[in-house]
Amino acid sequence: MTRKLLELSGIGADRLHLAWVSSAEAQRFASLTSEVVASVTRQGPLQRDRLQLQLEAARRTLDSEPVRWTLGKEKNLLESGDVYARKWTREAYETVLDTILEQEYQQNLIYAALRQGCESVYDIRDRIGLQPPRISFLLAQMEKGGLVELRSLKDSKPKFSAVAP
Repeated sequence: MTRKLLELSGIGADRLHLAWVSSAEAQRFASLTSEVVASVTRQGPLQRDRLQLQLEAARRTLDSEPVRWTLGKEKNLLESGDVYARKWTREAYETVLDTILEQEYQQNLIYAALRQGCESVYDIRDRIGLQPPRISFLLAQMEKGGLVELRSLKDSKPKFSAVAP
């Protein structure tokens, strides 16, 4: 999931390195450390200024209730099944999780753009790159959830603002 979120955000999944190493595996630890250092050197420093919106959206996504709930239900869904006693396959679960992760990330990206002064669908598009129909759909979902509000109409174009959480 974290790799998927790093890809969605443009940070890159290659920045995440995970490995289980026993205290008895000093040589393996040294080798892995060298690989990580080489990888980070190749990628260069993380450009936090350029990725400010993406980093904020990724953080908010990891804290979001739908993502936390879906992760918390993984074991039950795979072993016991859903409320209809249907067991899920790993593939089905990961497909649903990816869909939730993508939507939550995009909503949080829109929210971050609104907090930085974007107001219209087109302002948001220019800032984050999503297409206007997707932005409009997500804004409607976010308005229902109380995350954004329609503030005004200017030249028949809606202007939105983020509602403080």
